[in-house]
Amino acid sequence: MKIYLIGFMGAGKTTVGRELAARVEAPFFDLDELVESAEQMSIKDIFGQHGEPYFRKRERDILRSTHYLEDAVIATGGGTFTFEDNIQFIQSEGLSVFLSAPYALLRNRIGDKAAERPMFRDDVAAHELYNARLRFYKMCDVTIEIREEESPKAIVERIVLLLPKKRMRRTS
Repeated sequence: MKIYLIGFMGAGKTTVGRELAARVEAPFFDLDELVESAEQMSIKDIFGQHGEPYFRKRERDILRSTHYLEDAVIATGGGTFTFEDNIQFIQSEGLSVFLSAPYALLRNRIGDKAAERPMFRDDVAAHELYNARLRFYKMCDVTIEIREEESPKAIVERIVLLLPKKRMRRTS
């Protein structure tokens, strides 16, 4: 089974994804990290040198390569699930899980790292982007409400409870 983690910047897709992958005994992949590795530069530099359309094409191509995986947990980028072809691909390939967190929590988590995020130009623009993306995120198969003081492990346990039982591997 493939599980695609969806959500805004700071939702915990990578952190929760690593923990979830270990819990269900599946490999973990982070789309942003894969794009950076393929391009040999940071996402901020990709945006700066090549622009967002180039980044989105690379992200889409790498997302498509997950087709060949049997079991995996994939942390998508914050904008991945806002493109119709990506939504259709993810829905046809696996289970989409939206890590839903209030904007204030996301803003606090991003904090000083906002400058490293090309889509987090300023707080007003980021909040508008968050609101615009919510309608896409809500198309996910499963929504997990993120609580401020909750550990990644606790979030993973809530996700595991919602996974289809017949496709889950047994873990001790």
